[in-house]
Amino acid sequence: MRNTIAILRKELGIYFTTAIAYAGFGAFAFLTGLLFVGSLNRYQTLTDSAVARQQPEMLEHLNVNDMIVMPMFSTAVWMFLFFVPFLTMRLFAEEKSQRTFELLMSAPLRTSEMVLGKFLAVAFMMLAMSCIPLIFPFVLGLYTTGAAGGGGIEWTPIWCGTLALFLLGLSFSAMGLFYSSLSSSQLVAALFTFATLLVGFVLPIMAGRLESDWRQILEYLAPTTHVGRGLQGRIHIQDLVYFGSMTFAFLVLTHRVVESERWR
Repeated sequence: MRNTIAILRKELGIYFTTAIAYAGFGAFAFLTGLLFVGSLNRYQTLTDSAVARQQPEMLEHLNVNDMIVMPMFSTAVWMFLFFVPFLTMRLFAEEKSQRTFELLMSAPLRTSEMVLGKFLAVAFMMLAMSCIPLIFPFVLGLYTTGAAGGGGIEWTPIWCGTLALFLLGLSFSAMGLFYSSLSSSQLVAALFTFATLLVGFVLPIMAGRLESDWRQILEYLAPTTHVGRGLQGRIHIQDLVYFGSMTFAFLVLTHRVVESERWR
């Protein structure tokens, strides 16, 4: 465990002593902020229009969560498609390109400790990035009022959405770690990670053109299917199994790839 923590501290040190963490967090916060402001302006425009036309029934259908918060979380899912390869591409590929991978392999630590330490570092980054969108509902909750005089924000979908976003980030990070272990080029690792993640996002479109069992299989394999339920405020056991299995499978594959380097 001590070696795992040492690897974790080393990787976090690299993230935060370079521009990687700050650029990633800053860009993610900026883009989610733009989406939040755009959705808020649209919501305000529709509210003002309903008041001006004296249409109270229209106001009843204007939900803060559905029109402001959830679009931001939904788009954050797509942004992971670009941010995860950026964060994971260097984990093993940089070690190989700088000739420090051989030093790691000769150090007195197990392959599992090395893989787990690097994964925990990027998992911390995913946790922080998943929590960034929470800033905007908290700010919005200070100025909104529900129909019964309480807060206008429904927090259950937000907490479930944040958890689903984090689990999605973990599974994507394990995949990026695997591709980084296969190559000595950070660019190649990032491109393969991006291409594989893009296929996962396209699966629902392919499933819509099929029928029966194949459609159900593709829908289950699509990560957006599972994270979508979380954004709706409900996470099923099968969603937890999906993310857990995907994360574990890619960590095992990464372990096998790195372990094979010892025998070359």
